[in-house]
Amino acid sequence: MREITQINQMMINSPWLITQEGYHVIQSALEKLDIHLLDDEVSANDDAIDVHEGIAVVPIQGTMMRGVSPIIAKFFGMTDTALIKDKIQMLGDADDVKGIMLDIDSPGGAVTGVEEAAQAVYEVSKKKPVYASVEGLMASAAYWVGSQANAVVASSSSKVGSIGVYLPIIDSSESYKSQGIHVELIKNKEATYKGAGFDGTSLTDDQKEYMQEMVQDIFTDFQQGVLRQRPQIKSDTMRGQVYMGKRAVDRGLADAIGSYEDAMSLLNLEINNS
Repeated sequence: MREITQINQMMINSPWLITQEGYHVIQSALEKLDIHLLDDEVSANDDAIDVHEGIAVVPIQGTMMRGVSPIIAKFFGMTDTALIKDKIQMLGDADDVKGIMLDIDSPGGAVTGVEEAAQAVYEVSKKKPVYASVEGLMASAAYWVGSQANAVVASSSSKVGSIGVYLPIIDSSESYKSQGIHVELIKNKEATYKGAGFDGTSLTDDQKEYMQEMVQDIFTDFQQGVLRQRPQIKSDTMRGQVYMGKRAVDRGLADAIGSYEDAMSLLNLEINNS
């Protein structure tokens, strides 16, 4: 299946906004996956949005990736960042929706589509109240999106943060050599960065610098996005750490300690007082 191949390639050649544990969960699932077990009749995660008394709930669960098929999303428990953006924008324009609750339990995910989803949340938060509730994990990409809400309510046992980016590259050149295999990558002379990280080769210093710059640029966008809505967060809190609920509030990553029900009550209160 083409999408499985794409995910495999992304695992080692693309930057990620995800916790290390979340990354290894996908990696393990890919290793154990039997594509014949995937049912072509599996439907998408329910796209119907739950709206109750003017509050719409948007779940952000599992690994976040852009443009995954319903079958893959169902099997891996993923959330499509493009769908998050579309839903938020639609709810922002819906007259019957007075507020939005982001129900988050995610380790983060791939970079693509995250900034756009976060931007959508930020823009809608200026028109109507958007709250984020976390009782499990709101890390990395999920934090980027959730941080753009007007308020974040975290349970005491939740984990919040992981502001950082990484790009895993596997240097398999020594393994190839031990098998008597030499990989030669022929390319045009001007293509200094073409084929960087190709299986069986090592990165040159220029290629490493190029990838470092790319990762740093993504982090800068992540950091600026968070600070736009949460200027109180200090730089020493944005070094990839995750904090449990109370500590997350102390660090400015969240605003209050409470359950999902508490978050709903606070959102209702804000709507009724506006």
